[in-house]
Amino acid sequence: MKVFFTFFLAILTILFCTSCNKKDLTPAYICVTPEDFENSIDVSNYNETHGMNFDQEQLLALTKHEFTHVNVFVNNKNLGCWELPCKVPVLDVDNTDSCTLILVPCFRLSGMGNTISGYPFFNILRQRVLLQKGKEYHASQNPPKYVYSEYTHIPFFETFYNSSSFRPTDTISHTLTFQSVFFDGNNVGEIVLNDVNGLNFDVVSSKITVPIGNYRTLLEIRYCTESSIDVGLKMSTGINPHQVHSVAGFYASPNEWKTIHFDLTQVINTNHNMGSVTDLSLVLSGVGEKGKDTHFYIDDIKVMYIKTM
Repeated sequence: MKVFFTFFLAILTILFCTSCNKKDLTPAYICVTPEDFENSIDVSNYNETHGMNFDQEQLLALTKHEFTHVNVFVNNKNLGCWELPCKVPVLDVDNTDSCTLILVPCFRLSGMGNTISGYPFFNILRQRVLLQKGKEYHASQNPPKYVYSEYTHIPFFETFYNSSSFRPTDTISHTLTFQSVFFDGNNVGEIVLNDVNGLNFDVVSSKITVPIGNYRTLLEIRYCTESSIDVGLKMSTGINPHQVHSVAGFYASPNEWKTIHFDLTQVINTNHNMGSVTDLSLVLSGVGEKGKDTHFYIDDIKVMYIKTM
């Protein structure tokens, strides 16, 4: 009987201690919406910090990205990449001490399956916030403000403000190219294909010089088109100075403006000429539908690069 009592007492002691040491797993929540990244980019000092002379239309274009995801860090711990809008649970929080919160805007890379990438051109923004168990913290409570890294470079920027840097690839048999028009309240580039004008176009941009090696180079395009567009790079190489290397493309978005991103890094580093820089041009191609007008509108085309090491 005494042995049984001792054993029973030991079990009760273990259960009591376990109950006392049980950790409270009630999470706090971080809530982020696409709207939290709108108007969150400060370009008021961009020209001064980057030695540029961008006009107001270009500066405005630097604030439009349509980020689709966010990478969340709390106290330097990565809580993963989440599609917007999101509600991210955080377990390891203290109701009285503030945490270090980092929200990295992300986007989906075109032509790379489900690859989601953090936007590499912003300085990391750290915020001190109070997270409380069972409660929600909304990013809108302390709106983030991002600025471009001083190491960001934009060698090509087209907003179609009264002009276009594109021309037909074959000026003898094809005369179509993007023209600057006012559409949906903005200056944009437009091509209209039909039975009279032609049912396809091939246009090439002015020359763009980018570095090779330890740099990341991205292409960003806003578009509202009634048919798809193929994207390529015409690169100046010793083997074939006129070869066009396929990058990817995008499908029609006839009634909605969308933003698409392409990673040009691998294409450039694989096909560049000898040297520390290479010259290239963007090549855009599209096909219209017989018997009707097919409209292509594009805007805010940027080639951007930043050193990675």
